[in-house]
Amino acid sequence: MFHSVKLTLDTDQIRCPMMPSIFARQPLALRRTAMVLIVALVLMWFDSKNPEWFKPVRNISHVAMQPIYEFSLLPSYAEHWISGSVQSKEALRRENVQLKSQLLHAQAKLQQQDYILAQNARLQGILSTTKPDLFDLNLAQVIGTDTNLLKQIVVLNKGAGDGVQVGQTVIDENGVLGQIINVYPNTSRLLLITDEQQSVAVTIKRTGQRAIVTGAGIPTSLRLNYVFKTSDVRIGDELVSSGLGGRIPAGYRVGRITRIKDTQADNFRSIDVSPAANFVDNAYVLILQDKIIPTEAESPILPIAK
Repeated sequence: MFHSVKLTLDTDQIRCPMMPSIFARQPLALRRTAMVLIVALVLMWFDSKNPEWFKPVRNISHVAMQPIYEFSLLPSYAEHWISGSVQSKEALRRENVQLKSQLLHAQAKLQQQDYILAQNARLQGILSTTKPDLFDLNLAQVIGTDTNLLKQIVVLNKGAGDGVQVGQTVIDENGVLGQIINVYPNTSRLLLITDEQQSVAVTIKRTGQRAIVTGAGIPTSLRLNYVFKTSDVRIGDELVSSGLGGRIPAGYRVGRITRIKDTQADNFRSIDVSPAANFVDNAYVLILQDKIIPTEAESPILPIAK
């Protein structure tokens, strides 16, 4: 019994010395914190009373903290630089796209102006090649082609309501295009001289020799027929309509000789002619209509001067 009590006391003696060491640390930390706070309050009070005393210390502390401030602002600087760079690139890209769009619009307008100028020049050429004392000029527009691709036929936007009649001659600013073969109330069909079934009586302008030009079935070539091998024809000779047969008026350009070949089969030459008129992309044409001469009853009565 006495031995057990002794053991208990020894155990308590072993545990008790450890308890004061654990609790002894906490008051020491509190004391140090309190001392620091007191010193800080005292320094603050002195600083408020005499700011000049601590000015050197304050300046040194500011200088020492400057690298820390700059380092802390690096992420912000980086963000602004990246955003500014992205915005500047985006702004340049948008400006580039806008300038390209403006350039395309300007080029489109320039093309349209060039087209209008070309059309005006073409119309002026048409008017300058006609004979207003013999014909009334009816300006028409090509609005389509015939459904039969083997025929050289185009559709015009003028018809019977505009005085168009079958057999009237159609020209452009360069020469003869063909004749009207069908007339409808608001449209008409033009058979081009390049058609294989079409022919034109012509005269070689240099010599006055007469011949017949026929179509070859393509819009870029004609043939000059019934020219003897002994005839005086040369490459480059210009052919004009002769007016024989009364189908096409005389004096309008038909084409120019581009190739001459002699054959052994007969006494005639094989001659190719380049058409004078534009059969590929002609948009406007002139229909030659007989000029209407007013009768005596329709002629205006002029007052007699006294």
